[in-house]
Amino acid sequence: MTETSESGAQRSTCRSHLVTAKGITPLPDKVSAIVNFPQPVAEGNMEEIFACIAYEPCLLDYSEFKKVKEPVWVLGREYNIQDNDDDLVKLNEDIKSRLWFTYRKQFQPIGGSSLTSDSGWGCMHRCGQMILGQALILHHFGRDWKWKPSNSNEVYKKILSKFDDKFECPYSIHRIAMMGHVMDKEIGHWFGPNTIIQVLKKLVEDDPDNDIILYVAMDNMVIQSEIRKLFRRRSTGSYSGESQGAENSGSQCNTEDHCNELGSNEKESPVLLTIPLRLGLSEILPIYFEKLKEVFKLKQFLGMIGGRTNHASYFIGFVGNELVYLDPHTTQVHKSNEMDDMTFHCDNPSRMKFSDLDPSIALCFYFENDVDFLQWCEIVKRDILEPEKDAMFELMDKRIVMLPYVDSDEEEDSNTPLNNNDRIYTSDDEFELLM
Repeated sequence: MTETSESGAQRSTCRSHLVTAKGITPLPDKVSAIVNFPQPVAEGNMEEIFACIAYEPCLLDYSEFKKVKEPVWVLGREYNIQDNDDDLVKLNEDIKSRLWFTYRKQFQPIGGSSLTSDSGWGCMHRCGQMILGQALILHHFGRDWKWKPSNSNEVYKKILSKFDDKFECPYSIHRIAMMGHVMDKEIGHWFGPNTIIQVLKKLVEDDPDNDIILYVAMDNMVIQSEIRKLFRRRSTGSYSGESQGAENSGSQCNTEDHCNELGSNEKESPVLLTIPLRLGLSEILPIYFEKLKEVFKLKQFLGMIGGRTNHASYFIGFVGNELVYLDPHTTQVHKSNEMDDMTFHCDNPSRMKFSDLDPSIALCFYFENDVDFLQWCEIVKRDILEPEKDAMFELMDKRIVMLPYVDSDEEEDSNTPLNNNDRIYTSDDEFELLM
């Protein structure tokens, strides 16, 4: 059964009954202590709780953080909450300030289909929205921005409007599903991490109002020279209004060489780096647990998308041996006339063990400028990619191309078919297995 709030959000209250084809039956007392329905659910209400039981969210822990001994890391920020009430408040504020996109229902049909809800299949679509939404928040407001209910900031409202579930909105469920269809993914079918990243790349390129460049690091290779070139493109976005609380210091030139390359008055385009990976065959290899923790500590970390089989989530942090994530498996009513921003922020983070994570993931990072990226490269080489035999990905200065010798004075052809950032892989089976 679900509870419906005034905003139209449905939250799982699945407790101490088992939903079967024959109806609702009580669970054993030991299980009832974990999951427990407040009352039996009538047969006529089975459709109402479908979103709840589809991926067993009733087995997940939904609550604000309580005091724990271990530090909690969220997108590069550390919170010690056992003996620090101020840190506990800041932690919960930080989580609530992330954009949270969930299943919706009662929106316009997608394309030529009759689908008016993405419940049961759109979780990875929503995780992609959360990654891109967080990048836009960072770009326009900075990492210290805190959400307040009924935020009236025009830039914030414009960011939200880009994800509204209407075809005309550039990052809507409609655009994501239909771009997936172009890549041979049927509308109404689940995406993997690689597919959603490729779809977002195309949608970002098609948005004339966009400032951010999305780079996909395929074959587990991050090529520094290719990414550094992207910062030299000038931002062309036309967002209006003031970016309340924005951090501008990150855009300043911090090195003489960097300023000479760019020009003192030229603005860099921020880059969203995505690294699709497969860290095991059928389950994630334990050797990567500690390395993933180091990734979550990076200030440039934007989040990770992945989860369990056909159950995608947006991972934003960790505590001890558990991942902290925002779960899109809550069905909310789409409101076409008035957007309630409270339905786009979650005060109920979920947790799961690292060992329960599916090996197919995508790591995401946001760089405001070239200097930010170079700092990331230095830390990654030192703390994450050593020793090389256990490295999750490769960080290379330039792409190694197996071609005949070319005079070093000749300018590198950026339009070659081997330009990695133009490659498209739509099958998540094409991840390389890391052993």
